[in-house]
Amino acid sequence: MKVAFVQDWFNANGGAEKVAGEILEVYRNDEVDVYALFNKFGPGPTQSILKGRKVRTSLLQFVPGITKFYRYFLPVMPWLMGRFRLRGYDVVISTSHAVAKGFYSDPAIPNICYCHTPLRPIWDMYDDYAEGHPMGRSWLYRKFVAWLRRWDVSTASRVHFFIANSKHIQQRIERSYGRSSVVIYPPVRTGRFELHNGPRKDYYMCPGRFVPYKKIDMVIRAFQQMPDKKLILIGEGWGASGFDQLLQGHPNIEWLGYKDDADMIRYMQEARACIFAAKEDFGIMCVEAQACGTPVLALDYGGYRETVVDGVSGYLFAEQTEQSVIDAVNRLEANPLTDNAGIRQNALRFSDDRFRREIGEFVTRSMHEHKSGSATR
Repeated sequence: MKVAFVQDWFNANGGAEKVAGEILEVYRNDEVDVYALFNKFGPGPTQSILKGRKVRTSLLQFVPGITKFYRYFLPVMPWLMGRFRLRGYDVVISTSHAVAKGFYSDPAIPNICYCHTPLRPIWDMYDDYAEGHPMGRSWLYRKFVAWLRRWDVSTASRVHFFIANSKHIQQRIERSYGRSSVVIYPPVRTGRFELHNGPRKDYYMCPGRFVPYKKIDMVIRAFQQMPDKKLILIGEGWGASGFDQLLQGHPNIEWLGYKDDADMIRYMQEARACIFAAKEDFGIMCVEAQACGTPVLALDYGGYRETVVDGVSGYLFAEQTEQSVIDAVNRLEANPLTDNAGIRQNALRFSDDRFRREIGEFVTRSMHEHKSGSATR
């Protein structure tokens, strides 16, 4: 079978990239062409995620420092993605949180989109992004967003079958595009993030990519007010600007930077709890922590409502405020969650084996429906 696989871009080894890797694993033995706006993977992710395949890229591939500045190229991304003309394939599969569904393909080819979210800056999180953009309240910015919304909806009409990564995103797809979808939860490497039954160490952990919407700075300020509680930060990213100054004079907070999987897993396994304060559409890392038997403190929003059993595998807190984080920590201190095996059992619902099976079955079924003419848009 000849497959075209389209991704927004390949940069950090995050949740979207892990989903891409598992889909490519399903079609390891097929002829697969991979497309993305740019690919900056090193040798490790090229093998583990791309399975050694080359990526057909856009002009962004040749922009110096694109990994740091790619978000500023959003105005031209629809045009660049539209230059991919996909013909001669048995099926086209895209995974999108930005513009990946904006390519052109033969309508006779079944077009399947695994949607992580409709483009956040122009839909549900418009206010959050506009507030942080220097032109966010300008007439020009509003005109651009209105144009991009029209483009986003029009390209959704090219998709024959939508997959949502959670019920939360299923509702967004319906609200933004007026389209139905099937939920297939992202893959979690529950076999690699193993149960730890040993004693926990006396620290809380906040892992992830350091970008503003993750609200790592808010978690830091919360622990500044709890000097008797230790916080370990693991991760890096452009949103970490100013963290060094935030940490000065607070020895209870330690930033370890980037850690590979082995070290990350060890810290997760030994943590008292992991904290996730972002508005996430699913949140793979939150489930990875639970797979280690580690309780989580997570924002009562989006995918966390589907992956965290409040009072069993973690505690949900209501708001993105320092006080909400403090209250969640105090709740765990007063009522520790020590059924590590039960916490892991909750995470097993989202295993990578389950994901590969469900994706394979969905694609096969969709191709049959498209061929028979029973597919609907």
